[in-house]
Amino acid sequence: MQILGAATRIESVAQDIYANLATTFDHQPFLKELFGQLAIEEGQHAMRIRLLDRHAGKAPWPVEKLERIGSDLDALAAELTEKQVSFRKLHARSDARDVLRSLADMELRFGSVHAEELARSGDPEVQKLFEALAQQDDRHRELIARALGIASEGTRP
Repeated sequence: MQILGAATRIESVAQDIYANLATTFDHQPFLKELFGQLAIEEGQHAMRIRLLDRHAGKAPWPVEKLERIGSDLDALAAELTEKQVSFRKLHARSDARDVLRSLADMELRFGSVHAEELARSGDPEVQKLFEALAQQDDRHRELIARALGIASEGTRP
């Protein structure tokens, strides 16, 4: 399915973003650990979507829904590509707070697409997976918000 393929690519780009940020902020152990863990989880998201695509997710979706979801995924992919490029320009002295705010927005967008678009598929397995991913996006935002609080205070956990 094209939609699941696009969703997989988005998760893979997110994995790359977090992995690169873990390297950029390797001098700040709490950020290195956070970004490393988020990279792993985004990679797991991509793997779960690929598995779903192979073994399920074959129920037809209405054309108008496919067009809307495809458009949303294309917009999200463009946003992520811009973030990926801008984050690669960061250096060790970059302000982590700006990065964390941007990541929180990114995770909010993920949650929106997962919960409001993909979880509304007619296929129960697709619904179940993307509802779970939307919950994980919420948890990612909570972790990022906690890290933002730590970075703003200038303290370490």
